[in-house]
Amino acid sequence: MTLPVEFFLPSPLQVARQLLGCVIVRRMDDELLSGRIVETEAYGGLHDPSCHIVARDRRIWDLLKGPPAVLYMHRSYEHYLLNIVTSAPGTPACVLVRALEPLTGHALMRRNRRITSDRDLTNGPAKLVQALAIKPDWEGLTLPLPAFWLDAGEPVTNDSVVNTVRIGLKYGKDLPWRFALQNNPWVSRKTVQTLPLLTDRR
Repeated sequence: MTLPVEFFLPSPLQVARQLLGCVIVRRMDDELLSGRIVETEAYGGLHDPSCHIVARDRRIWDLLKGPPAVLYMHRSYEHYLLNIVTSAPGTPACVLVRALEPLTGHALMRRNRRITSDRDLTNGPAKLVQALAIKPDWEGLTLPLPAFWLDAGEPVTNDSVVNTVRIGLKYGKDLPWRFALQNNPWVSRKTVQTLPLLTDRR
């Protein structure tokens, strides 16, 4: 079942947790590429200091404060990263998809990434964008798209989820807003559970 817009209405923390186990599907060259979401990070709300730089860009800030289920293609070190806007309009928030477990279309993903190892196809936010050939000009479009959508996938239980601080931040690095499937080989950085699992903290 394709995720509806309403799935992305809760807080970024709730959406980041609930996206684990969901499946991203990309239609490309009459083939379906897909991957199970195994790692996410929440951003935004009213108390996230990591968003101070984004707030300087009125176009991006307005995008994050807009309707949910809209794509935001954040650029980092010349690479694009996939984010999905969450929460009700008026609250700047999104979820970064950090890693996928490849399910279908491995050969085309390898060509898109120009590599031969399945292990390195989608185990990072820039890698998965390259593997699925997600287009930067999709930014501002609302899911689902004809060539890109998210399916519900299989539910993930709390005992298989780790909740840690986010990765690579200068500001807001102490907030435990990263969620990952424990012991999954495609998670971008291995970790162990060090904090109680969050379900909602604004």
